[in-house]
Amino acid sequence: MAEERGQSSILLRARWLLPVTAPPIQDGAVLVKGKQIAAVGKFADLSADTASVRLEFPDGILLPGFVNPHTHLENTCFAGAIKRTQPFNKWLLQMIRLVRSQSFEDAFASAKSGIKQIVKFGVTCVGEFSRLGASLLALKEEKLRGVVFKEFICLDDDEAERRLTELNQWIEGAKPQMGSLLNVALGPHAPYTVTPFAFKRVLELAEKQNLRLCTHAAESPSERQLIERRKGIWRWWLGKVLHKAPLGFSPIRYLDWLGVLRHKTLLVHCTQVDDADIAILSERKVWVAHCPRSNANLKVGTMPLGKMLSAGVKVCLATDGLASVDSLSPLDEIRFAIKLAQEHPKIYPSLPPDQWLRMVTLDAAAALGIDKFVGSLEQGKKADIAVFRVGSQIDEPFEALLFGAGEAALTMVDGSVISSDCQIT
Repeated sequence: MAEERGQSSILLRARWLLPVTAPPIQDGAVLVKGKQIAAVGKFADLSADTASVRLEFPDGILLPGFVNPHTHLENTCFAGAIKRTQPFNKWLLQMIRLVRSQSFEDAFASAKSGIKQIVKFGVTCVGEFSRLGASLLALKEEKLRGVVFKEFICLDDDEAERRLTELNQWIEGAKPQMGSLLNVALGPHAPYTVTPFAFKRVLELAEKQNLRLCTHAAESPSERQLIERRKGIWRWWLGKVLHKAPLGFSPIRYLDWLGVLRHKTLLVHCTQVDDADIAILSERKVWVAHCPRSNANLKVGTMPLGKMLSAGVKVCLATDGLASVDSLSPLDEIRFAIKLAQEHPKIYPSLPPDQWLRMVTLDAAAALGIDKFVGSLEQGKKADIAVFRVGSQIDEPFEALLFGAGEAALTMVDGSVISSDCQIT
């Protein structure tokens, strides 16, 4: 049914429409033809179109589907097996034990479960960090849009060639699965879990295949201790990974030394950064995925968001995975960020609601390199759309969305309704 609907004409009407790239439209509508947005505007201007399906939400807000630029859908099943609020080092040890026992079939089922949850929050696209590659198949089966970053870990140069061959084979094997909704990319896990030699080889592969790259970076104080001074809790186990790396570099400066900081690179977390790091991030024009709830739960510090935005660093919001947060809702992430701004006004800015919304739509899409196709409601873009019911008496749609919305009334990807609380015929 969804595929048939995707080929038809649908007119969506709501009390408010938030295009992201234009001012809000009261009593707005979006005309969808096939997989694309054919028109955006006032309902009165679009109502003459004889669409085969008309959906009206007089108590709703219509907006582009959320883009969640950093998830771990394969970790969904760990939500009940790990304590989310504990120091990062203890959490990481537990995660290592959990992922080592996970089969491909388990990861696939876990990713499917995560997708069913995430679409209920109006998410239409993810930047998925995949250890086993199972989430690629799950995303394809559930018809969600995404960029799948295949995790790569190499703790010893003696293993580099074998692991690089496996990575390249996975990329080649994944290409037939991609289609119009999915792209694959590279995910070297972190600067302390990939040797300098192997990291540079991954960069060469990314350049050769024209692939995007994502890595966790500057996430915890222990990471900075290890990389900069070879000290701290991880030095005996992971110190050997960095024995050919220079001393005295912060994680960000070390990644810059490796050549990682390119325009197609997405860094995740970046809580442990100083002014020099921020200047580099701005100059290199890399994207940073900010995960405030995960950072707080794992006690790794608060990102200096004010300094980063003032310096011109490109920042979007992400939820991370259910092993470290209690929901996959971008709106919950925004709400927590707003709370942080109230608690830490000197380092965390109080942003206008439309800017927060942009950070989980168009900015997040840009971080994944797909903002030409999704992230805003514009003619010609893909019909990735979400609708939230917030009540009929709405004067300020942004405030109503951020503080009054629950689960999405409708989630549409590529012109097909994949989740809805209403009967569609």
